[in-house]
This record gives sequence, structure tokens and C-alpha cells, in this order.
Amino acid sequence: MRALRILLRHRVTRWLRDPTWGTSTVAGQVVLLGFLLVLLAPLGLGSSMVGTVIREVNPEVEVLWVINGGMLYLVPALTLARFFVQSPPSGRLAPYLALPMRRRSVLQGQIVLVLLSVHTVFAVVVVGPVWGAEVWPALSGGEAAAWLASALLLAGVLPALGMQLLNVLLGREPAWFLGVLLIGIVFFGLDAVLEASLLRSVSRVVFGAPLVGLFLSLLVTAGTYAVLLRVMEARFEVDRQAAPRAGGPSRRRTGFYQWIERTLPAGRLVALTLRQVARTRRLRGLGLSGLAFMVVWYGAALGEVFRELAPSLFFVGLFGVGPTFGLGFIVFGISAGHADGLFARPHAPRRIVKATLVLLWLGILPGTLLLPAFLPWLSPAQSSLLLGFALWWSGILVPALVYVAPRLRKPVDTSASTFTISVRTLHGIAVYPLWFAPMIAAAVADAAGVWWTAGAVLGGAGLIGLLALPWTTGMLARQLASHRHAMLAGFRENEPV
Repeated sequence: MRALRILLRHRVTRWLRDPTWGTSTVAGQVVLLGFLLVLLAPLGLGSSMVGTVIREVNPEVEVLWVINGGMLYLVPALTLARFFVQSPPSGRLAPYLALPMRRRSVLQGQIVLVLLSVHTVFAVVVVGPVWGAEVWPALSGGEAAAWLASALLLAGVLPALGMQLLNVLLGREPAWFLGVLLIGIVFFGLDAVLEASLLRSVSRVVFGAPLVGLFLSLLVTAGTYAVLLRVMEARFEVDRQAAPRAGGPSRRRTGFYQWIERTLPAGRLVALTLRQVARTRRLRGLGLSGLAFMVVWYGAALGEVFRELAPSLFFVGLFGVGPTFGLGFIVFGISAGHADGLFARPHAPRRIVKATLVLLWLGILPGTLLLPAFLPWLSPAQSSLLLGFALWWSGILVPALVYVAPRLRKPVDTSASTFTISVRTLHGIAVYPLWFAPMIAAAVADAAGVWWTAGAVLGGAGLIGLLALPWTTGMLARQLASHRHAMLAGFRENEPV
């Protein structure tokens, strides 16, 4: 308890001192509270109205039976929401080792503090109203209490533990992270395609027998907590700079980087940045999450191409960029030390820009190579839009991201959540219309039947961007050189202490 109390006090102190968005002022806190209420009020109202909606859609169905079947879907949904939005607990625990506290107590305190989040409030607001409106009147007091306890454990506590476990795996064992992600995608994909409703059946078992369900919920939550604590203890490092890494780089990985250095333009800088991405948890998370998003939405698009063509191409145009969009904002700002070293060496800005362009083109390569999978179900006119997507990503979006990156003068915060991308400048916000352009082109082409025109506009603009690269690269190099001093000053000012 002492460790938890100290960690909580430090968390509150850091929050009060944080000037971001004015949260250190009373007015800023009032505004944030107002936004929170605006978000929570419709959510709670919708939760309380679930039973009414079910009765209007199907008056003959048993409402509690339907609700019980859908409760377990909250677990993966809220876990992913926490993983992509909530910042994981910091790994900087060395200062606490000087205090008379056990290492395990500090880790336990970190695990518990993750529950102090808006995400936990969301879970309570989702579960509470539907329980009061539908479950409490239908069950006895003990069963209703057990149902509520199970729902809070599975919607509030288990997603918090799952988010931390995913982040630890991503930081220490990326292969295990990809394995868990792939298993989840395959399970839900097969469940949806085969219409087996396995998760719905398990959910009805858990919530249909509340006392048994509470026991199972406690067992799963306790098991996840034990695994998380064990993994965090294995990952724990007293001093990251002094603690040697377990083993060196594998021969296969070294050969891969050497092949990049010899083969690609500006290969040495491309390999250097790839090494930084592979070693930095948040950058690695952006890359892997981008690939996961691409695979999931490409799969959804292939599943819908038989029935709804426009939504399929909508998903392809939006998510085909893979990890490029997330990495594109921060490729120059991995850390203050990285930026200092990059510019202190005799690397010409033009060469740095060329390496960054190559890196981001590698990020869109998987999405581009998978585009031909849609060709058997598309007409030649519709296929032209896919070619327009590829050219637009390569010739317009990638140079735009390289143009924006030096203007976002903050180093990578390794304790931030996976998709916390700082775009607090007009230049950063201006990239979003370029990202949405393929999606808009797909909707307009389907509505007006102008597939050739939409493909020609996107592809023509992208082709012009590619042909103009000899001049564009020089312009990007000049603006990188002109922003270099301000960028380095911003990195040093915002570098986490």
C-alpha cells in the first residue's frame, strides 16, 4: 500500500504540473470535465436504452438473453481501445529503488494505477445503466450483484491488464505480440465467417449463470494479473543504459541491415532509422499496429467486395498506407540524442530526406503489393482507382509527411500510447485531407460512376509528384536545413527528463 500511495502522489503531482492543454489551471480542468460529461452522458443514456431498442426491433426475444450474449465483446473492444489510446505505465522505475520498497510492490502499484483512467469510467458508464435498467429487476439480489461484479471485472479490470500485457510483449517480445494479435484476428475472423458465435455462446454461459460467471471472471482476471506481473518482473531493468541486453543482434537481422545499406538509395541512413524503429517501443508499436490495421481492413474489404464495392475500396484507400502514416510525422524526431547525432555527422540534408522517403515508401509497400488481390472482382475502370491509390500514396502523401515532420518539434515519448501523434500545427492537420482523398475519391466514383476520372485524378497527381521528385527532394532538403536549429531546440526543450 505504501508503494501505491507514493506512486499515486507522484501521478497527481505530475498531472498538476503538466501545462498541456491547460490542465494545470482551474479553467482547463473545468473544460476537460465538461468534455468528459458531454461524452459520458450520451453513452450512459444509450446503455440504459439498450433494452428498449431490443424490444422495438424484436418484441418476442428475451432482452436479458441478448444482453448476456453481447457482454464479452466488450473485453476485446475495450482492450484495443486502451492499447491504442491509453499511455502504458512508465518503465522508469530506477528512482524508486532508492526507497525502502520492494520491486514487486512498485510493479503492483503501476498495474493498479492504470485503472485510474477515463477508460475505466467508460466501462462503468456502459455497464452500470444497463444493469440498473434490465438486470437488477430481472434477477435476485445476489445474482444481480454477481452479474455486476463479473461485468465490471471483464469490462474494466481485464482490459486494463490486457493493455499492459500487450505493451510489455510489444516492448520485449514483438514476435509474441504479433502471435497474440494474429490469433485474435483469426479467431474473430473465423467466428464471423463461419457464424459460429463462439464468443456469444461463452458470454451467455458466463452471464447466464452469474455465480459461476463471477468465479470464472475472477479466475481469468487473477490469471492475467499473475502473468502480467511475471512478465513485468522479467522485463524490469534497473538502468537501461547500464544493463546489458540479452544477446546481440542475430546474424539474420545483421545481414538484413547490410543488404539495405548496399542496395537502397541512402541505404546507411535507411538502415540506421530502421534500427531506431526496431529498438524504440513506440515506433515499433506504430509500425506493427499499422500493419495489423492494414491486414484487418484489407480482409474486411475482400469480404465485402462481393456485396458493397464502395465501402471495400473506402477501407483500402484509407488503411493501405500501413505504418507510413504514423511513422511519417516523427521520423526526424526519434529522440534529441538521435537528432543531434544525425545532424552532427556529415550527412547532407538531401541525403537525409532521400533516406526518409525510402523508409516511408517501404511502409506503403505491403499495402501496395496486396492491391492486385482485388482485381478479379473489379472492372478495368474500377481497377484504375487502385492504381490511383498507389500513385497517390507514393507521390503525394509520402512527400507531404516528409515536409511536415521537421515542423513537429517534439521527440518521441516512449511512455505515450501507440497512436498518440502530435499534430498541433496547421501543417500537421493539413496532411489529413491528403490521407482522406482516396476514401473520398472512392465514394464519389461510386456515387457518380466516374471511376476512370477518379483514378486519373489521383493517379495523375501522384505520377506528377513522383516525376517531380528531383526538384521536390531539393526543396524538402532546404526546408529541413532551415528548420534544423528550431527542431533541435524543440527536441531539447521537450525531451523527457
